[in-house]
Amino acid sequence: MAAKKRVGDILLEQGLVSEEQLQIALQEQKKSGELLGSVLFSLGFVSQKDIFKVLTVAESLKDETAASEAYDIHLPHELENLVRQSSSLFKRSGGLGKKELDSAYSPLVNLVEKIIVDGIQRGATDIHVNPDMKGIRIRYRVDGVLQHSMFLPIELLNPIVSRFKIMGQMNIAESRIPQDGSAEFPYKNRKLDLRISTFPLVGGENIVVRLLDKAQIKVGLENLGFMDDDIEKVNASLQIPFGMILVTGPTGSGKTTTLYSCLSMINTVSRNIITLEDPVEYQLPLARQCQINVKAGLTFASGLRSILRQDPDVILVGEMRDTETTELAIRAALTGHLVFSTIHTNDAIASIARLMDMGIDPFLISSTLDSIIAQRLVRSLCEECKEPVAPFSPTYKKLGIDPAVTKLYKPKGCPACDDSGFKGRSVIYEILNITVKLRDLINVRASLEDIRRAAIAEGFREMHEVALEKVRLGITTLDEVSHATRMTF
Repeated sequence: MAAKKRVGDILLEQGLVSEEQLQIALQEQKKSGELLGSVLFSLGFVSQKDIFKVLTVAESLKDETAASEAYDIHLPHELENLVRQSSSLFKRSGGLGKKELDSAYSPLVNLVEKIIVDGIQRGATDIHVNPDMKGIRIRYRVDGVLQHSMFLPIELLNPIVSRFKIMGQMNIAESRIPQDGSAEFPYKNRKLDLRISTFPLVGGENIVVRLLDKAQIKVGLENLGFMDDDIEKVNASLQIPFGMILVTGPTGSGKTTTLYSCLSMINTVSRNIITLEDPVEYQLPLARQCQINVKAGLTFASGLRSILRQDPDVILVGEMRDTETTELAIRAALTGHLVFSTIHTNDAIASIARLMDMGIDPFLISSTLDSIIAQRLVRSLCEECKEPVAPFSPTYKKLGIDPAVTKLYKPKGCPACDDSGFKGRSVIYEILNITVKLRDLINVRASLEDIRRAAIAEGFREMHEVALEKVRLGITTLDEVSHATRMTF
């Protein structure tokens, strides 16, 4: 009986791919777990016509293996029609003008809308439109990970870019420099904010769209994944009449949601809460929220000066980006206001050094700083399909866990999680309370290691401890924690 041929073998025989392209696709397949035909198509190495040719050969050989690997990689019928109509329109006209692009009946407008809606339905935070070799790669960032969606004809790149520019009120004639814009997008009786960014590349302009769905932001530390004991610890810090509470972490780590959650816990009619944000991501009842507008001269620093004349009790400064803003925020905390803000550092204790590096006097830091929350987000295992890690796995030994007592879990993949094995994200964090001992160490400019040792002696739990607890609870995996913290276990 003849050996069954695989789709890669047939493509090589037909001269449709090179050996190098096939090896690249096989490596990509190992990472994504997708069928080889789909990977080859998404990389732009083969066309739909090529795949049909493989199917024809496979059928003539009665080869089910190749046929299954080459499976139906059509775009959905509705989307395929939009792509075909848009391509035809662009080839015929040699270009699309603003009037044609902005028409509600244009197939291209509908195609871009479909790309956005698909991202919303997948729960994406960002949409990537990337010029890629022979076509346009559309990807979505879901739960912090980029996922391939579709591969479109290259002739649609400029029209799609122009459509996004029109939506964002940008200059469609300018393609040499980056541009930023924003738009509102109606979807199911609500409006999403789109933050649109263009960037010129050798192969054309790259587009990234941040999706801000205010209706989907779940305020509440418990919704982010803070544990009960730690929520109580944060709640105790919120009872101070004045001082500063900082949240630190990389972009997309849930800092804004943590800040909103803290504000919601103290938000009453007896308090005047004013925020300075860039952008305003969630409407907080009773609070007065202001959006930064640098072009108009409204920066964090200038806005903070004006806020102090508005008789505030609580102030949220979206980010302490420069020394001037930081000094103003510190002074506000020193003069009887409760101030919340974010700062970019790797962990809670490093935030103290960052403030000193910005020229803030140690005495001012120790006098105003009450607590610092550092956080990251890790993907949560899908509850529908997660499965136990085998008892003989070395992971148990790494964590010092007896598999007979505690089970660890790993991702599998099912329709509920789009075959990723993960659904949603959970926060890993550390909460540093500035105690009397730590204030003394800050005043004498003690090293970060001395501060860390003193904090641990007083009960401070570092981020990796919380992360490992979530692994033991079956919420996430050791690989996810290692990726988020860059720590090896």
